[in-house]
Amino acid sequence: MEVLTRFVLGHKRLVLGVWLAVTIAAFAALQPANDALSQQFNVPGREGFETNQELGEIYGAGGDISPLVPVVTLPQGTTVDSPGVRQQLGAALAKVEAALPEARAASYASTGDRAFVSEDGRTTFALVYISAKGGTVPGQAEARLAQGALADVTVGGSAVDVTGLDALRASAGDGEEGGTGVLIGTLLAAVGALLVLIFVFRSFTAFVPLLMALVAIPTTFLLIWPIANITDVSVIVQFLVALIGLGIAIDYALLVVVRWREEREQPGATNETAVRNAMRHAGSAVVF
Repeated sequence: MEVLTRFVLGHKRLVLGVWLAVTIAAFAALQPANDALSQQFNVPGREGFETNQELGEIYGAGGDISPLVPVVTLPQGTTVDSPGVRQQLGAALAKVEAALPEARAASYASTGDRAFVSEDGRTTFALVYISAKGGTVPGQAEARLAQGALADVTVGGSAVDVTGLDALRASAGDGEEGGTGVLIGTLLAAVGALLVLIFVFRSFTAFVPLLMALVAIPTTFLLIWPIANITDVSVIVQFLVALIGLGIAIDYALLVVVRWREEREQPGATNETAVRNAMRHAGSAVVF
């Protein structure tokens, strides 16, 4: 550790330049690294996972995929038994099936079953089972396609909406770029940590742990990127790196900073001596 400390103190500009270059490259690699992560969430050997896989292979849909639910509430005085309504409903669902060729749909229009109709006959829904393709957000792309197919469609004069778990998730995620949730979560955590650090240190030293996190988190993604191109790395890693990385970077930086402050308070201690002593003790604890 003393050798490393002497080298860093003797080549400050070189070390700063190298880490600055690495950090810039790391920020540039954030999006490619995120794109290289696997969107699949597989747990082979588990009963639930194997059952869902078998359902998908047999029926082409179902398993752990929730159905899309097109629904329409007809105007007052109009029911599903009104002339032309059932035909219009069938035509609307045909648009969904055209947009999702692998889907299977069941509705009042296709079955005549009153289970798809409310007691007053004005509201009816359909169940559209999509192909089970896996991933961490299955069904959201299909939900958007179904919503697009029914955007200008009316049944009995009323618009047809698409709901269901995946449709709601898709609507909630519209307008967000990939990784936005991770970024917001990390920023909120960083702001909270900064407030605590300012309260504790009451000086610009409070920014040092966050500076470490600013370098450490993107650099970790830079290291993950080539690995993710060789083998499957779950997308969940981005949450682990961002949030756990933030905590570890702050924790380890605090160990060194606090020890450095203690060394600075020693009589006759220079800044360089304090750095050397802090790295000899706290630095060794961080590395090993």
